[in-house]
Amino acid sequence: MILFLSVSIFLATVVGTIGLYLWLEARKESLPQRFKEIVGEEAGTPSNRIAASAGAWLGKYRKWCAAKAPAEIELVEMLSGKVLTGGRLLLNQAGIRSTGAYRIYLVVRWVLPVVLVVLAVVYAKVTGVATKSIILMVLVAGIAGVLLPDFVLRWKIRKRQEEITDSLPDGLDLLVVCVEAGLGLNAAFVKITEEFQLSSPALSEEFDIVNREMVAGKPRQEALRALTERTGVEDVKSLVAMLIQTEKLGTSLAQSLRVHSDSLRTRRRQRAEEAAAKTTIKLVFPLVFLLFPSLFIVILGPGAIQIFHSLISGSAK
Repeated sequence: MILFLSVSIFLATVVGTIGLYLWLEARKESLPQRFKEIVGEEAGTPSNRIAASAGAWLGKYRKWCAAKAPAEIELVEMLSGKVLTGGRLLLNQAGIRSTGAYRIYLVVRWVLPVVLVVLAVVYAKVTGVATKSIILMVLVAGIAGVLLPDFVLRWKIRKRQEEITDSLPDGLDLLVVCVEAGLGLNAAFVKITEEFQLSSPALSEEFDIVNREMVAGKPRQEALRALTERTGVEDVKSLVAMLIQTEKLGTSLAQSLRVHSDSLRTRRRQRAEEAAAKTTIKLVFPLVFLLFPSLFIVILGPGAIQIFHSLISGSAK
């Protein structure tokens, strides 16, 4: 028990230290300027040389982390215009866009397997598990630690994409009404952002980002293409392709939106019918493995017991 408490305190200290480092890393750009303003030291003082060497060491550590990061990191980050992919793309599609999110994601992916393995070893030692079982527990804990962060992130992405897919036809209906009422596309995006804050926060956030990018001077086509990469939803891709084509050809935006909204609504109804048709197949497994055995035991159990008793009594005579 003392060993378990010691390891727990050690892990809590490590996690706290990592959190403090990430917090300081996020503030590191403003710290030298604030320190200079408060203390008023010259550039060549020993404290500044120590700070410079510490900054160089942190720069080398960041380069090492980037080298260890997944090689596929290259997608367009929506607000900064940087090219990112891999973990950054997954975080973007999950709606996690804070400054240190990617660092935290990497730290969790590297630290979680070690933590789970240590906890498995401590638990095995405390409970007195056999050596072969300890090896199996360590293997399972390591695999779970490697796969769990990516699984949770992809689950969050899937839920967010489903929310956007379900609420997009309603958003297009509102977009059609706004455009036919004489509003521009930017003003229509603002209206969608305001109206869908409660019913679909993900859709509201995405259209708000598109509108802010266009207000900041980003071309409309680039902002819309960034929307497709940021969401990864097929319906959004088709909508963006339609908007870009309408803008290039100069056709009626309201009519195009109305036709596309009807097609998306039909597609949503077809998905609902498909899901309803699949329920009968999905119910087979619970029925076969859970319900039918219980019915067989209840119905055939008394008869089987009587037959068994009759056979035993007959053989005894």
